[in-house]
Amino acid sequence: MIALLLLLVVGLAIHWMNFERIYRRLSELSSSVSRDELYEKISTQHGSNFSAMASASWVAFFVALVYNILPPRIPKLLSLGFPMIASYYGLVLFAVLVAIVATIFLYVSRGFPVWLRLSDIYSIYPMSLNDKRLCTLSILLLWISSISSIYNSISYPYVSWMSEIASWLLLLVALVLLFIPVFKEFLEASR
Repeated sequence: MIALLLLLVVGLAIHWMNFERIYRRLSELSSSVSRDELYEKISTQHGSNFSAMASASWVAFFVALVYNILPPRIPKLLSLGFPMIASYYGLVLFAVLVAIVATIFLYVSRGFPVWLRLSDIYSIYPMSLNDKRLCTLSILLLWISSISSIYNSISYPYVSWMSEIASWLLLLVALVLLFIPVFKEFLEASR
């Protein structure tokens, strides 16, 4: 989990560095450009289908993250009077609740500084069709990770360690895929 959170922070930091590099270069030409104005000027639309899949991927990321954190906490939830969460339908209902909260978070994040807007992270990067496919492939990996975690949650305390490790690895790979355009831009700019 620490590697996952570290990768999320590194991805956002690199996104910030990419944006600041662009801002620094353009502010040398004109000092009257603010960061928000620059963001609006360099934003490109990648299509509504990709935007919807990218938002769904981030929502699926948060759902999968919560599901991966959940199995060891099931005994505590049961002792606090939440037996419904330990059932299959309770886990599905819980996923819907987390998805709603994640969607609200992504919507509210539009008011954050430009480098923290997860829902708009791809708008300043040129993306090829392969980059878009890799980003949208992450949603499949995140669903597999979630299903694996649901299996561990239902069968708790008989947790399959292989399934748990695979679930965390899929979550990590999916996060790398979500940050592909950010890392790609950083590597190209450093050449």
